[in-house]
Amino acid sequence: MFVAFVVAFVAVVWGVIADTLNSAQLPKYTKVGILSDRVDAEIRLIGNLVQPGERIGVYEGNVYGNSYNQNGGWLLRQEYYCSKNISSKVEEISAKTEINYYKGNLDLVSLSDFKNYLAQNSALCVQVLGLDNPERYGNVKKALSWGLEADDMAVWAPSTVKSVFAVLQSVFFIALGFLVILILYYKVFLYIVFGKNAKL
Repeated sequence: MFVAFVVAFVAVVWGVIADTLNSAQLPKYTKVGILSDRVDAEIRLIGNLVQPGERIGVYEGNVYGNSYNQNGGWLLRQEYYCSKNISSKVEEISAKTEINYYKGNLDLVSLSDFKNYLAQNSALCVQVLGLDNPERYGNVKKALSWGLEADDMAVWAPSTVKSVFAVLQSVFFIALGFLVILILYYKVFLYIVFGKNAKL
């Protein structure tokens, strides 16, 4: 019976680890910085501000599984141009993207108004925004807009220490559960059934 407990314990531990890997909960990540701190005077796509293996998200929970694809993972695939003093780089970004329409808080605005809008909001990024509202924007399908989603993003890198600790924590609680079951089986159940003659 003891062998069966050991086999079951190993199977459960293996199953929990496999499930953790399949549910994209490993590796664990630790915060290594703030995305805005990586912005410099050069115009860069937002994806170029992040190193291979790193992820971005406001909270650690945002960097795992489908949550990441809907948050930071989605953002890194967008056409976001970031730079310090982005308001002074709008013409350069317009030339690069061949887009000469600008969206303010709600409506399309002039270049000078858009630059003032960016400066007033201390914007770091400008995005290429698809427009699909003929009543408001007419025939304009794309415009440059303030890429505000990037402002609060932290940068997260894989952490071996946190990953190992997470696995060990799971193993510990599984082992504790099996120990309780083992004690209950041998000290309670067998004692009730066989009395003092119960043996391991």
